[in-house]
Parts: sequence; structure tokens; C-alpha cells
Amino acid sequence: MRILVTGGDGFIGRHLVQALLERGDTVEVLDNNITSTPDFYHENLNRTIGDVCNLNEIVSLTELDTIIHLASVAIPQMYMENRNLVILPNVFGTNEACKLAEKLDARIIFASTSEVYGSISDDSPIGTPISELDPSLHTLLNVRSPYSNAKKMGEELVSTFVKNGNHGCSVRLFNVVGPSMDSSVSSYGRVFPNFVNSINEPSPLQIFGTGEQTRSFLWIGDAVAALLKIIDFDGNLPLAVNIGNPEPVTINFLAEKFQAFSSRFVGVEYLPEIPYEPKHRCPDISLASSLLDWRPTLSLDEIIQFVIEEGVLE
Repeated sequence: MRILVTGGDGFIGRHLVQALLERGDTVEVLDNNITSTPDFYHENLNRTIGDVCNLNEIVSLTELDTIIHLASVAIPQMYMENRNLVILPNVFGTNEACKLAEKLDARIIFASTSEVYGSISDDSPIGTPISELDPSLHTLLNVRSPYSNAKKMGEELVSTFVKNGNHGCSVRLFNVVGPSMDSSVSSYGRVFPNFVNSINEPSPLQIFGTGEQTRSFLWIGDAVAALLKIIDFDGNLPLAVNIGNPEPVTINFLAEKFQAFSSRFVGVEYLPEIPYEPKHRCPDISLASSLLDWRPTLSLDEIIQFVIEEGVLE
């Protein structure tokens, strides 16, 4: 297969590209390298440095099977300071990707996010799993809204693309983590690299708010496995599918785990809560399980152990 991966040099992108190359696909990568650096090459890999908003001007292809649209900044500190870093690639870039996919009769797979669900009201201590049919609850024009709303608009564009007779799907990813995540920006929303950096310094693990908010963390290898199944799926895909690990954990408990697994008890520092932060975020993955025969293979403990072994200095 010939596959275009926008954002292919990023954290998820490079793992996916490597997996595609290992199985014999030809891969085209488009990345502006704002938050990434090309770090590997292959005879079946062609790389273009550029902006996805200019996709149809800078990438010349006559044959293509699938577009995986990953291009977008996902670091909260960056998009809170510059909204265009998420609005442009997820709205205008998605529109360009849909144009190319329609021209070449290719399937488009859009990397969406659990953020599209917004701040669903949930009084459960760990949160009720969110299904693809659940409504989203958003407040507008705040520090978090550019990312979530840009992703929602990207999903609408892909939905329109599909309803016009084409093939595509939005993949709602829930907190994908693993070794070698970009740790150059330590801030809210970067809990795994933040904790690794603090353990290495050493300094207290920083937690925003009370630490009782819950998140579900998915191993990068499991995320790539799901994307490969979606790429290879024979038939019509759903408009959206959750890909995540239905094993929620409080950030306080995560901090305890990092210290116990690393045997470095650096303590915790609590910082002010970020406005409009969702209390819980846990996926219902029954659709992915039944449709794709996919479930996560690594537990949270195994994920933390791998990350610590890779990132914590002796």
C-alpha cells in the first residue's frame, strides 16, 4: 500500500511509519517539524518538509491508498499561546487532506481526540466510560477550546467527505503515551514526560489541581496496532471510533506509581487547577473491540515500567 502520513515525524507518527515500513508499505511523510525532528530514513520512505495546509501544492502524488492525518500540535502550553497551531492543521489541513483523498480515491483516517467530548458531567469517582454516541459538553472561547473545537471541526469535514460517497473515519485517541515522548516542553497536559523529567532532576512531581482527576493512558504500540487495523479494515468504517485504555487512574495514584516503580520518592507539588479541565476521561472501546477485534495489551503498570526503563537515568 502507498500511505501518506501527515505529522509522520511526531510521537505517534514515527511509530506508525516504522510499523508501516516494517510490513512493506510505501510511506509518504509530510511534517513541518515544529515539534519533531526526522530521525530515521528508509528506501520506501519519502519525506516532505512542509505545512499540511499547503498539502496539495507541495505533495505531488498520482497514486495513494490511505491518508493518515496526524498533523497537529498537541502540547497545551503551545496551543494556548498560539491557537493557529491547532486550528490551521485540524481545520484547513483536514480540508486539504480530504481534497487529495477524493482526487485519488483514497481513504482518510483523521486523528481526533478524547477532547471532543469536552467536560462531560460525571459524579462517579473514576468516571463513566464515554461511548462514541455520548454528547459533548463545551464552554466556548477559553484556553482549552481551540484544540477540542478544531478537532470537532476536523471530524465534521471527514464526516462530510464520507457522506459524499468517500471512505474515512475519525479516531478518537485517549492519552497515548510511551518512551521517547517529546520532553522539551514541560507543562500541563504532559504528565508522563513531566514525571520522568522530575524523577531525573530530581524534583517533586507537579500536579495541576487536586490530582483526583482521572485519565486513561494507552501504550503507543497498542495505538499503532489499532491504526493498522483501521487502515486494513475491509468495508465501511464508522464515522468515529474510540481508541484508548479503559483503565482510568487518578493523577495522584499515577504519581505514586512513578515513584514506586523508579524507587525515587521525590514527593508531589500541587499547582493551581487549569480552568475547564475535565474531571474524568475514560473510553468505552466496545465498538473498537467488536469491529476491529482490538483491545489494549499493556496494563498501566507495564506502561509505567517501560517508560521508566527507557527514560529514567541511572
